[in-house]
Amino acid sequence: MRSSTGLSRGVLLMFSFVLGLLATAGSSRAQNTPDIQVGVTISRDTIGLDETATLQIVVSGNTQDLPGPKVPTLPMFEVYSQGRSSNFSLVNGRIESSVTYRYLILPKKEGSYPIDNIAVVHQNKRYKGNAVSLTVLDQGTTSTPSLEAKASDKTGQSKDLFLEATVDNANPYVNEQVTLSLKFYIAVQFYGSPSLTGPTTTGFWTEVLRNTAPYHQKVGGRTYRVLERKYALFPTQTGVLQIGRAAITTTVATQSRRRDPFDVFGGIGRGKDVTVRSNPIRVEVKPLPETGRPEGYTGTIGKFSITAQADKTTVEVNQPVTVTINIRGVGNIKSVAEPTIPELDDFRVYRASSSESVSKPKDRIGGTKTFEEVFIPKRAGSLEIPAVHISFFDPEKKRFQTVETRPIKLEATKASGPAAEYEVPYAGPDMTLGAESREIRFIKEDPGELRPVGRILEHSALYVAVNAASVLLLVATVLVRVRREKLAGDVGYARARGASKQARKRLTKAKELARLESAEEFYSESCQVVVSYIADKLNVSPHGLTTDKVSGLLSRRAAAKELIEDTTAFLHNCDFARFAPSTVSQADIDQTLKQAEDIMVRMEGIKF
Repeated sequence: MRSSTGLSRGVLLMFSFVLGLLATAGSSRAQNTPDIQVGVTISRDTIGLDETATLQIVVSGNTQDLPGPKVPTLPMFEVYSQGRSSNFSLVNGRIESSVTYRYLILPKKEGSYPIDNIAVVHQNKRYKGNAVSLTVLDQGTTSTPSLEAKASDKTGQSKDLFLEATVDNANPYVNEQVTLSLKFYIAVQFYGSPSLTGPTTTGFWTEVLRNTAPYHQKVGGRTYRVLERKYALFPTQTGVLQIGRAAITTTVATQSRRRDPFDVFGGIGRGKDVTVRSNPIRVEVKPLPETGRPEGYTGTIGKFSITAQADKTTVEVNQPVTVTINIRGVGNIKSVAEPTIPELDDFRVYRASSSESVSKPKDRIGGTKTFEEVFIPKRAGSLEIPAVHISFFDPEKKRFQTVETRPIKLEATKASGPAAEYEVPYAGPDMTLGAESREIRFIKEDPGELRPVGRILEHSALYVAVNAASVLLLVATVLVRVRREKLAGDVGYARARGASKQARKRLTKAKELARLESAEEFYSESCQVVVSYIADKLNVSPHGLTTDKVSGLLSRRAAAKELIEDTTAFLHNCDFARFAPSTVSQADIDQTLKQAEDIMVRMEGIKF
């Protein structure tokens, strides 16, 4: 009997163990079930017959063993693999990996072609990616006669590399977006990443839009690789403005003239640095028309909508209601002014906060600007917050437009508790007034002899000091707020006010570099101290600010002749030392640092 019981317990234990293994295996299989996604993108959705596009396939999932994609046959294209890259991470025991495949697509015939059915197969399950489409035109989208002329030199030979700058609108309105495209064309092998010196954009508010993925394009019968960057420029003044030259420096491969029989690299040289520059662009900015200009127009340009929403519609008197005003659209959202709210008899109005979010749909600057206004009702009853409007100029329709919110209706109830209004008591026939009254303190008809008890608080020095301090604090708060609003709304004023602070930071960095082993960096930073200070004071770009231009700017600001000569000599010395750092000593570095500090102190007296 005892042995059969032991045998039964053993069978039960073995059965439980097997069930546990099966459950563990099942949960492990459930946890290891792959979650795979396939994403398909194409660098350009429209190209010409002489251009190329890059097809990118990203396979990602929670497994390290990701399968490769199956690309369907594309008879209207020549497809070349451009390699792949992978990424792997392990966080808290969870695997996340992805593999990116790139293909170069060359079209054979014009038309519009869908690219679909790109998928991977893993553990007998098929995972399909999204579909994309590519339109092929019979001509190149950007290969124009002017572009082909830029790709050729004076002898008619095609250039190995060149830089093109174009704008989409050379005759905009003031504060209307102008899209600047910089395209770097290169048809030879190059090393590293090209170094870009952006164009000077004095008179414009500038924002970088994006860098386009590299693509290939045929110009004049030669295939170039194209690197592109786009800027959004907003002219801040009318008249003729100029977008300066941009420059790109890169290292290209050179062919060695003498063939070394022991050279395993086939005679390829070490390479040489080559710089190409774009042509300056003339932009003629038009003023806004006077016809149809709304009253109180603040200069907003673009296309916007406005909405307003209250956080509650029922409120007690003297309690706040927060109204959120959202302005959305396309245009320089940072320059959109706060809507004007008139004086209201039924409300006290206070500005709470403002914020903005910038977006760049289809290479156009836009976004949302949010204002929060606090409305405090003064009386009870049915009240209405009137409609709030903004006016803007639509450059596409070439006319002014005004949009407004809907009025907001509120129910203001009588306040309760300490905030309630006190009413004058009325002595009716059934009311008791006197010392025995509990709810109302009886007022004596004859006050008797009145005399002061103790010192009058208003006459004490402490009372006067406390109240004066609160008034001074209020004045300081208002001044700080006015200054912040001015700094936020006037970029030139903000740069001028912060010029000294930025210069001190750069001087501190220069002091840290004041050593022989970092002489080149020290002189570069010392030169930047003076140039950037003047650029900030005058609200101009420091790029392209040469020594001669600095001298001219100081002369027009009535700077002393001695200061101009010292500044010019200082910048020349810095330029010489940067290109010949081996000729300087530690004493020269210390002397240069003192000269930089002395020049900055003397420039503080100039009325920029």
